[in-house]
Amino acid sequence: MKPYNFQPLGLMMSQLNLCRTLWMTLFALSLFGRCVPASGAERATPPNIVFIFVDDQGYYDLGCYGATEVETPRIDAMAEQGTRLTDYYAAAPICSPSRAGLLTGCYPRRVGNHVWVHRADSRTGIHPDELTIAELFKSNGYATACIGKWHLGFAEPLLPRNQGFDHYFGLLHNLDPVEVLYFEDKGGVPLLRNEEIVKCPAAPAELTQLYTDEAINFIEQNKDTPFFLYLPHTMLHNPLGVSDEFKGSSNWGEYGDAIQELDQNVGRIFDSLKEQKIDDHTIVIYASDNGRGPGRTPEQKIRGRKLSTYEGGIRVPAIAWGPALGLQTGVESSAVVRAMDWYPTLATFAGIKVPEGHVIDGRDISPLLTGETEFVPSPEMKMSLNALVPLRRRWDPAGEWSPIISRVEYNDAFFYHGSEGTLSAVRWKNWKLYLNPSLQLYDLASDPGETNLVRNGEILKKLRGMAILFQEEMQFDARPAGEIPPQGLADGNTVIPQTSLDSLDEKLDVTYARYGERTLEMDLYRPKGIWGDLPAIVCIHGGGWQKGSKINHRKVAQALAAQGFVAVSISYRLSGEAQFPAQIQDCKAAVRFLRANANRFGIDSERIGAIGHSAGGHLAALLATSAGVPELEGGGGNAQFTSAIQAVVPMDGQTDFLSQRTRDISADENRGGIWRQFLGGSQQDQLETYRLASPLVHLDQADPPCWLITGENDSPSTRAAEFRARMTEFGIENGVTVLKDAPHPFTVKQIWFDEAMETAGQFFSRHLKEPIR
Repeated sequence: MKPYNFQPLGLMMSQLNLCRTLWMTLFALSLFGRCVPASGAERATPPNIVFIFVDDQGYYDLGCYGATEVETPRIDAMAEQGTRLTDYYAAAPICSPSRAGLLTGCYPRRVGNHVWVHRADSRTGIHPDELTIAELFKSNGYATACIGKWHLGFAEPLLPRNQGFDHYFGLLHNLDPVEVLYFEDKGGVPLLRNEEIVKCPAAPAELTQLYTDEAINFIEQNKDTPFFLYLPHTMLHNPLGVSDEFKGSSNWGEYGDAIQELDQNVGRIFDSLKEQKIDDHTIVIYASDNGRGPGRTPEQKIRGRKLSTYEGGIRVPAIAWGPALGLQTGVESSAVVRAMDWYPTLATFAGIKVPEGHVIDGRDISPLLTGETEFVPSPEMKMSLNALVPLRRRWDPAGEWSPIISRVEYNDAFFYHGSEGTLSAVRWKNWKLYLNPSLQLYDLASDPGETNLVRNGEILKKLRGMAILFQEEMQFDARPAGEIPPQGLADGNTVIPQTSLDSLDEKLDVTYARYGERTLEMDLYRPKGIWGDLPAIVCIHGGGWQKGSKINHRKVAQALAAQGFVAVSISYRLSGEAQFPAQIQDCKAAVRFLRANANRFGIDSERIGAIGHSAGGHLAALLATSAGVPELEGGGGNAQFTSAIQAVVPMDGQTDFLSQRTRDISADENRGGIWRQFLGGSQQDQLETYRLASPLVHLDQADPPCWLITGENDSPSTRAAEFRARMTEFGIENGVTVLKDAPHPFTVKQIWFDEAMETAGQFFSRHLKEPIR
């Protein structure tokens, strides 16, 4: 037998680095031509990224932002050598949502982390399926570290090392009196290095220096490889901690002393980069996670405090530095920039494309930072690698709003959410509209203190329309937070064991179909060290045909690959960009692609199965029953190969689109929106389309064996009684596993996920691995 032709991870990463190097060279030529280039040796790897994230620092609380009570020479020097943003917004006016927005590139509300903070008894955090910026960089060859305060979930699946960080050092929690209470019987809040307790209780006065020491050590250890260092300081959150060296050093009490100590330690980071001779190959960002208080002089007009959506609560200092890499120097920019913008921007500087289908709210502001523009360019200008990312957001304005709001205007708006998670205000250009308790419009350019109401009916209507469109977008597209089960449930959120992940080779973002400029990608997983051709399984994500991407089914693919299959998680065109049958055509294109590239990936082209959950369960069932149906094959390429599969596992999917249940739901104003968007209307209006989309309609004796998996608490329709009865009539093996106590989204819980994957693995092994009779 020949060995499989699936590249080992090390070779893949080498090629990825080569691709990024070539891209960065082109990027440097096009954008950085006026700067002195780095040497060839130093340009051989993508740039390092250091993100210094300060807690609770107010807008005016640095020398370069107007503070006279403190001296901050090192941060001021950073501003002099970089870009100082005057209209920069944290994702939220409070800690946890702000961090979630930064790390995911999304409004905290989109990822379910918009309400208050995660205390020590919180059961939520960033969902394990979210692609954090750390995971994005790590998957592209970067060493990653989080050093400092986490505050984004405390159960195992939610911790930094399960969110893309190779290394963690710091506090998972706050040190304020409300939070310390949770640790009274545990000796206090512990300082951790990965899973090891370094000190308990942590001492606030030591943290700024300890974090910096750890960061410098990480820099020294990774100076020869690209790294992403996220440094979220505990300071300047109360209770403040100041070392003896800085006590009484400022004219602003303990808060000013803590700022000056922070400034010195920012300088130590720069000194370390210079000592390691990588300062000219590193980008440094400095920003605060939310505001603190209002201005203190007549010139400092901003009002409001932390937790509020007045400018003082959410507009904060932010500086971008990287002169040797082409970032402009000595510039003050009034462009409206949001914390979510760093995600695609830093990815562009690293030569990393945000995966197709992954919806975030950030915009690529790299042309602004390199001085190519004085504004954030629109996606249509295509000025940077991730310029088109904002176009993935929902855009389907009602007739009332479409004449007065453009897509670019909507994407450039900033939507303020208060500490309780409520949409409170909208900013577009210089205009800010408060929504409650009444509409109040301000011109921030002339009135940053928000003291003079403005009458402008045209602008008021535009911003109100933006707020309504945003509410609708979040209603349809918001994703769940990561959540651990309440006390007493047998298991937590789904995690693939590291030993399983280590046993797999992976090849990510493989393009399997093209439609003009639109490409579709899959992630492939294969057991390491296994020779010969293996059966393949196509894993199809859910999301009501209207949201999600291949990352939502990675764990399914990884779990099945660990059982001896080549498993691929695919993205497909969502109903917001293309109605049915685009989605099934994409699934069929994925199958044909695997057959066409069987030798490349070590696949047995005669043994391909499919599995999907919810909407993906429907598509998997339709894929199994509709081989050769011309209307469903599509133009995704490799037409000379068949899209037929040999086994299928639909999970929680619908198989009968002509049922009375489907008719009722599709016509229901509150429940049927996803059906009508997917199929172009209700069942009554689009009967033939529903017929074409129904797996039961296409079922015949030539179809493959099928095993359904569903939750005990899900709709009985997901058990597909009529579908299974028809299969039995045709002599096709079939069955159903009902997971005890499980709801519809059972794949997110370990106890149900494990049972489902064991069941699916046994079924696929029986039908795809055993000799063909």
